[in-house]
Amino acid sequence: MKKKRIINLFLIVCLLLSTISLPTFAAEEDGKGLEKAIVAAKNVITVPDNYTDFRSSSEERDTSNGKVRVWRLNWKQKEDKSDFISASVDEDGFLYEYNRYNDNENSNGLAKVTKEKAQASAEEFLNKVVPNYSSQMKKVEDDSNTYSNEEYYFKYQRFVNEVPVNFVNVNIGVNKYTGEVTSYNGGTPEGRGIQYPNKDGIIQISEAEKGYVEKLGVKLKYYSYYDYSKNKMNIFAGYSINENKNKAIDGKTGQVVSLYKDDPIYNMKDLANGVTADKSVVQSKPELTKEEIDAVNSVRNLITKEKAENILRETFDIVTSDMKFKDASLNKDIINDKYIWNISIDGAYGEVDAKSGEIINFSYYKDNNVKGNKISKAQGQNTAEAFLRKNVSDKFNQTKLEDIKEPILKIATTNEEKTFSFNYMRQVNGIEFSNNSLNVEVDNASGKVIGYNNRWYDNVSFPDVNQAMNKEAAFSIFKQLEGFQLEYARLDKNIIGLVYNFKDNNGEIIIDPISGVRLDYTGKAYKENKLPEYTDIKGHWSEKIVKELLDNGYYINQGKFNPDNNITQIDFFKYLYSPVRNSYNTDDEFYDMLVQNGIIKKEEKAPNSIVSNGEAAKFATRYLGYEKIALHSEIFNNPFKDNIDDKYKGYAAICYSLKVIAGTNGNFDQNHNLSSADAAVIVYNLINLSNKS
Repeated sequence: MKKKRIINLFLIVCLLLSTISLPTFAAEEDGKGLEKAIVAAKNVITVPDNYTDFRSSSEERDTSNGKVRVWRLNWKQKEDKSDFISASVDEDGFLYEYNRYNDNENSNGLAKVTKEKAQASAEEFLNKVVPNYSSQMKKVEDDSNTYSNEEYYFKYQRFVNEVPVNFVNVNIGVNKYTGEVTSYNGGTPEGRGIQYPNKDGIIQISEAEKGYVEKLGVKLKYYSYYDYSKNKMNIFAGYSINENKNKAIDGKTGQVVSLYKDDPIYNMKDLANGVTADKSVVQSKPELTKEEIDAVNSVRNLITKEKAENILRETFDIVTSDMKFKDASLNKDIINDKYIWNISIDGAYGEVDAKSGEIINFSYYKDNNVKGNKISKAQGQNTAEAFLRKNVSDKFNQTKLEDIKEPILKIATTNEEKTFSFNYMRQVNGIEFSNNSLNVEVDNASGKVIGYNNRWYDNVSFPDVNQAMNKEAAFSIFKQLEGFQLEYARLDKNIIGLVYNFKDNNGEIIIDPISGVRLDYTGKAYKENKLPEYTDIKGHWSEKIVKELLDNGYYINQGKFNPDNNITQIDFFKYLYSPVRNSYNTDDEFYDMLVQNGIIKKEEKAPNSIVSNGEAAKFATRYLGYEKIALHSEIFNNPFKDNIDDKYKGYAAICYSLKVIAGTNGNFDQNHNLSSADAAVIVYNLINLSNKS
């Protein structure tokens, strides 16, 4: 069965960017500057002669080196092909990103290049792209275990005085079939003339840890996740260090310092994956037909769309009479099990609870053009709180102000300089509930409310946290999971400091406040997605195959491989489906996928049963798509010496002919229990076979 290869969306986004209307400076653009950028890029990357369709655009960026111009360079073949090369280079020749996509039909099966050779290619590329400090770059482990059908990924970090530099990280992707570097992300330049302070006078790590707990701390919060497949809300408590992602402990004074963060040109992964900061906020709102709306109105006594519009106009005086009604729709808020009127007015949009009349959301996006004195932030806060007391006093009394920098709705005519944004977080049992809040946006010229978001879950219960561990104990767990260390960090554009901080400082780790177990965003125990390092395969007959599968992202999720132990049904399937198995939150979901794809039948599901040779042949044949043929056992000759039951005969013959299962000493031995090593051979043969053209 030939499996269609999916083009990496990450790379496609890069290509699409060449057609997006980006801020350009064509009138000012210096031809010599563009030429310099092209030469700098081609000194590092290879652009084939037949990639003659060239396009470029540029934008100015505020970096640690001041304002610089960054060129986006894109090459394609003239023919209608999907192959392309893209690179982002600034005027100093710094390479921010590089991506190459080549739709090579030979990119099938397991890798043709070993991981060791791929790493050598990555480091050769590194020497070209950052020659001044490539000797200070060290390969570091990436716990994300990013998987690609076509690339090996390597992460490198700079070390100065044997101390990691937290803002100099690069990611390199090497094609598994050609050994060519096909992706690179170099972050941002470090700045001209910056100095790295020496380690004299550094405080002890124990003192830094104590300072972190006392001055920054770890925060206990409530989180939520709504499972749409089960229509069920899960609210859970967790300790987090998310609040401290832009702060650290000064390595010499022990005081809290703020960290400087460069804005990335583009976060390609987020563009490709559609990542949102709060996975539980995305709500399904299926629109109802006119007939369904009529039925709902008659049953539930909902307010009319006219009433909903009037509520918006009466509440927000910035909506004037000349702003005409455009349209309305009734949608279901599944999480709160209620209906919402979505009202569009010329220049504004609002959402109103169709039963209670409570306003859920409002955005004003007309340009006021109001002239005169601007209000202060304190005046804006007074306006916001007066609005909340008048409209949602009960909810407002359960919140605590948390300033935010971003407006509720980013639009062309409304930005940070024109608005004040206030975020009031819901408090439960004295603990912040991160997914519920009241947001108010006040225009600082007119002094009026122009944005409002009422995100509040009704009829939910919160777990008891009276037995929660203290913050010192929580910090110790974070230290064990994340690593607390001395590192160089930016304190300003061109000021480098020595700080103590968590290794990655991504703020994404949540731990259960009672058990200390790491949690995922759904509130369940976190699944480790790191490739194992098997210590029990050296010298075993399966070692080469097991290691090759491991390099390609195929592994059994356990500390040891246990090559001679029997393999269970679920481990066999998870081995075969290693690249996608972590996409499923539960084993039941994983089995649902297997059933839907015809790999197993519902009545055959037995996760902890041991897989026999006969069962393995059946599953392998289904994986290849030959089930219908295999069921006709009468058309097959038995290629093995021993007898095979009719129910396995077709499967065994197909697996033998396709060199998936060769048997032992000429025997199939249908009832023999499959070992982990035997499973590795079958998985290896299947992956290579199923990807052949």
